Order: sequence, then structure tokens, then C-alpha cells
Amino acid sequence: MVGDALAGIEVDVTVTEEQREMRRALRDLLARRAGPAATRAAVATAEGYDTGLWATLAGTLGLPGLTLPERYGGAGCGLAELALACEETGRVLAPSPLLATGVLAAPLIAALGTEQQRAELLPRIAEGSLTCALVLPGDGSPLPLALGLADDNTALPWSGDGRSGGIQATRPDGTHWSLYGEAGHVLDGHSAGLLLVAAHTGGFPRSRTLLFLIRADAAADGGDKGAWSGAARRPWI
Repeated sequence: MVGDALAGIEVDVTVTEEQREMRRALRDLLARRAGPAATRAAVATAEGYDTGLWATLAGTLGLPGLTLPERYGGAGCGLAELALACEETGRVLAPSPLLATGVLAAPLIAALGTEQQRAELLPRIAEGSLTCALVLPGDGSPLPLALGLADDNTALPWSGDGRSGGIQATRPDGTHWSLYGEAGHVLDGHSAGLLLVAAHTGGFPRSRTLLFLIRADAAADGGDKGAWSGAARRPWI
């Protein structure tokens, strides 16, 4: 039973003074900049959020880089601080790239990227100038399954080819990657500057899964698929 499994586990829910101050600063800022009228106006923009507010959240409070190492411009904090930031922005329904960029994408780049990729991308994420979107194949597949990290994935539609709801990565010329397929829902995909696309590299369910770094402008115009400027020699993580 769940209760038996959790027996004896102690969870420290103490809020530190630094966390209280962060909450106060964030709550005050959002009270001034993210009221109902401002939120409605932000949602109506092409980006779907207030870019000026996001610049302040990133530049002044460092929200997208809360859990990133300091050597990449982050704050070096833990998940508690990130959860606090999500709680406060969610409390006022403030639209922002925080969830897609700071919670989903940035930790994956930090954990799985090469040093060149981390050095090139993470400082821009931390300062708020680069937003990201995680693209998972299929329609709402759980993250560990979509990345092939856990459990049996043979019965899921995304494990097949692109026509069956998956995303496949092939190298027709033996050198350059080409991605095809579909993703049902991509949080902030319409406004992100960088897409992290989970794709299978073989035509069978148990094939290896890679995360490809794709510039949003390249994805839109069919350009250099999978390449991100200096990381072009290694477009995956």
C-alpha cells in the first residue's frame, strides 16, 4: 500500500527566510503587473504572455535559472524555490514561459546536454532571452515513457512511425538528421525560440530515443533541422 511505502519518510517543509523574501518580492511584483486586465491583455498577444513582465521575472528575480548552476548564470537553488515560483505565478494565473522553459526544458539540457550545449544555451535561458518548449510524440504521453526511460512502451502509438503519431529521426544521406511525425500538444511551442524534440532513431518501438535541439525558425521554414548554431555538429542531447 502507498501508506506503508511512505511510512518512516520525513519531509522537511520548513520555509527559509530567503524563500519567504522571494515569495514576497514575487507576489508584490505580480500584484502590480499581473492583474486580471493585464493578464487578459497578455494572453491576447502573439506570444501569449507579457514579454516585459517575463524580462523582469528573469532579469530581476532569476526565475528561469533558479535551479541552473551558477556557472551558467543560474541561481543554484533547488526545486523548492522553483515550486514556489510556479505557485505564485499560478496563484494569479500569470501566463509565462516558466513551466515550459524553467521546469521542463532547462533541467533536461543541464542534465543531458554536452558542455558546449550547456555553455551556449543555459546562460540565455537563465537571463530570459531564450525560451524553450519540450516536444513529446503522441498525445499526452507521460514524460518517462515518451523518453523511453521507464516501463513498456511497445503498445503506445508514439512508438511507431510518424504516421501513427510518433516522431522519427532518420539520416537519409547518412549525415544530416531529418525528423518527421507529430506531437499533439506542445506547451508554449508557438512562441519558444528552441524546441527539444524527443524522437526515435529507428523504425521499431524499442529504438533509441534522442532529444533533438531545433531552432524554432528552422522548424518553421524547413531549414537546418536539428542544428543550433555552434552546437550544429551535435544537434541532440
